Amino acid sequence: MEEARVETRRRLLATLAGMAGAMLAAPLSLRAQVRFTPQPLPSPNAPQNQNVPGGLDGSGLAHQSKPGTINPLLWTEVKSDSDKLLQMATDFKSKVDQTNLAATLPLPLIKEAHEIEKMAKQIQSRMRS
Repeated sequence: MEEARVETRRRLLATLAGMAGAMLAAPLSLRAQVRFTPQPLPSPNAPQNQNVPGGLDGSGLAHQSKPGTINPLLWTEVKSDSDKLLQMATDFKSKVDQTNLAATLPLPLIKEAHEIEKMAKQIQSRMRS
């Protein structure tokens, strides 16, 4: 009779352990079955109409001119800067021609080449805008 009680207790403990394991595993299996896929939200800065250029609600359209036209004030600045660039490049070339090739490259020439590059980038950025 004592063996029957021990066997019954074992079955009861095994059943309880199995039920506890099933209860713990149920939330994990439910999470695996239900997958939430996040959907991307549209950008608030994106234009609603594809014909409108980028910007907040088409802002910045008032100062834009027709495509292909050039602002005269901008063009005079580009012309004057390009004249300066030509003068800087001509001076640079004459200094390079006078430099001794056996000597090391002087630091002022490197700085002057950097200034020429900077001026060319300024002209390029003005022409893009």
